[in-house]
Amino acid sequence: MKTLTQQHGLALPTLLALLTLASLTTLLAMRNLWVNEQLLNAEADQLRTQHKAQAALPIAIQDIVQTATTINEAGEVTPNLRHTAGSEGQTHAFFPNTFAEYDTLRQRLGAETCRSGICAPNTLDSTSTQASYWKGQIHTAMPLSASETPYGADSTGYWVEVFPYADTQTFVYRITVSAYGMLPSSHTVLQTIWTRNTPTSTTGKWQSWHVLHD
Repeated sequence: MKTLTQQHGLALPTLLALLTLASLTTLLAMRNLWVNEQLLNAEADQLRTQHKAQAALPIAIQDIVQTATTINEAGEVTPNLRHTAGSEGQTHAFFPNTFAEYDTLRQRLGAETCRSGICAPNTLDSTSTQASYWKGQIHTAMPLSASETPYGADSTGYWVEVFPYADTQTFVYRITVSAYGMLPSSHTVLQTIWTRNTPTSTTGKWQSWHVLHD
């Protein structure tokens, strides 16, 4: 028959082992909760970033369909350089309305594909459907201001590629949006194709929509 001292001697290590196991289990559970919380935060931020990219699409459309002139606060009519070719000596990128203006835009861009978010590629680069291609072009995007997008200025930008539609004197527009979220891992590159209802209309329709990956 075991003495009380022997029983206590056996029970203490067992109790310590149980306490250690309980502590490890608690720590593991807390770690799992933390990991799950981080994953949920990352998923939520990525979803918000995709919504932010989608919200930039109407802004890009408004950029495409603007008029050749604007009226400033003083009521003065001034040229809208994003829709006016201007003189031969000017070098700014603009949205062409005719194939002749498209040729002028291509000449101005030279070796560049895009400038200030307006693009006129010579050929359709196969890598332009990959997110990494546009990450490398971010300096040529049209940035959104802080008032146009959450998370601050320069967290979202877009490009509009202008493609002539053969024998119709009209254009097809491929819009690509790059949006960053709060977390470094949150980044969405969204690409769509948009066409006007008529060559001069301010309304149109979406032809495609997809998120790009590397």
